[in-house]
Amino acid sequence: MNKLATYWLVTGLLLLWGCAYAGLVFFTFWLSTPDHWATLVSEGRILPGYAVYISEIPSWVVLITAIAAITRLFGAISLLVRSSWALPFYAISLGFVSVIMFRGFVLADVASVIRGSQVLLEFVFLSISVFAVWYSKKHLDNGTLK
Repeated sequence: MNKLATYWLVTGLLLLWGCAYAGLVFFTFWLSTPDHWATLVSEGRILPGYAVYISEIPSWVVLITAIAAITRLFGAISLLVRSSWALPFYAISLGFVSVIMFRGFVLADVASVIRGSQVLLEFVFLSISVFAVWYSKKHLDNGTLK
């Protein structure tokens, strides 16, 4: 696969990832109901403690999560239109994701109320955030982004 095709493939995947995350954040904080979380618990899809954890997330965390989602999505759109804004958008998103992860795993001990597979997934998502910053920096440096 040539470099241009790889660029568009990776950009498309990052766009899908940004859209999915924005949708998840919107659903989690503005559309879902306590009944939804109770159903997930009763189906065994999440642990009861995780439903409580979600309901007790402070508003400042909800705000920075929304900012992380928006800047991630704007980063992907910037890659799509080959704009140098991709790098600052992804860097801002990574910064907020890092704060969210620190708060969740260190201060709030979310690992005690989620499954090991969810912990792993969170760190995969953090790795993708790091990759997005690196990827946009690489393409800024090589002139793909203007």
